[in-house]
Amino acid sequence: MANAFHHQMTDEGRRRLKRWVLALAVLYVMTFLSGFLQDTRFNFVNYVFFALLGLGGMVLIRNTIESKAPGSIRGVLLLTGTSSILLPSFFLAYDWARLSGQPDLSASLEGLLYWMTLFFWVVVIGSLVLLGRMRAPNPDGVSA
Repeated sequence: MANAFHHQMTDEGRRRLKRWVLALAVLYVMTFLSGFLQDTRFNFVNYVFFALLGLGGMVLIRNTIESKAPGSIRGVLLLTGTSSILLPSFFLAYDWARLSGQPDLSASLEGLLYWMTLFFWVVVIGSLVLLGRMRAPNPDGVSA
């Protein structure tokens, strides 16, 4: 009976979710690297990568809801998608405060951005571990 939830989610659905989580991780690394372009004429690259990260988070949430993932995996995947959406929000608020000359506010928002980044990596690793532990259902009904 405990294995019944695993039978609802297909192996292809698990692989698709894993690919999206990995894509979000790669996008965040690219976003981090594009941060070195801040205060240059190429700062727009930051906005592009953060926008892609937010869109990827929305796609992950949609795929998670459609995938029939079991409870704990679904929860961690939804947190991963939500944090991917919150990261661009915090970045925009931070950049707005920085560019409008509010150093105290930008410092506070930068701290929140670092905490959100830590949370993002914790749930990304948690998602990958949980999805990696999930196995395809055994056709003969015997758990491995």
